[in-house]
Amino acid sequence: MIGISKKNLSPLLSFDLYLEHYHQLVNSLKKQMDVKQISYAIGKNIDHEVLAILKQENYDALVVTSWDQNIVWVNQGFTEMTGYNKKYALGKKPNFLQGADTSNRIKKQIKEGLQNNHRYNVSIVNYRKNGETYRCQIKILPLSDSKQELSHFIALEKEGMVA
Repeated sequence: MIGISKKNLSPLLSFDLYLEHYHQLVNSLKKQMDVKQISYAIGKNIDHEVLAILKQENYDALVVTSWDQNIVWVNQGFTEMTGYNKKYALGKKPNFLQGADTSNRIKKQIKEGLQNNHRYNVSIVNYRKNGETYRCQIKILPLSDSKQELSHFIALEKEGMVA
């Protein structure tokens, strides 16, 4: 077997470092685009506290709903995670993703959390367009208007494994 010197490994190691930074840059740019599109969809800038959460959290999908929980915007990650395109989701309530294996207790928790306008986290079983189940970790953040009245909710969603 021919010995491999450290010289021969350095380009590969450099490429790995490059890829790691490349993926971080792409993720950062996606988040910046999401923030711009959310601001446009809700007609105002996102407050600094929510903006900081969006920048630091890892999420697969973002869903923005009006105060009455109708979807007003989703990012591309939503389509990739659920199989539903943006056009289909707009105007619907997110519960169209729920089904037989979705816990009634969790659905009640979500309803109460939305009514109380508090930030909260929940894990729920949802369904993709093809009928496949997936566990979704959701962080819900209420947004207020200039009068400090509830205007929208943002849901940061991260896919997990179904137990």
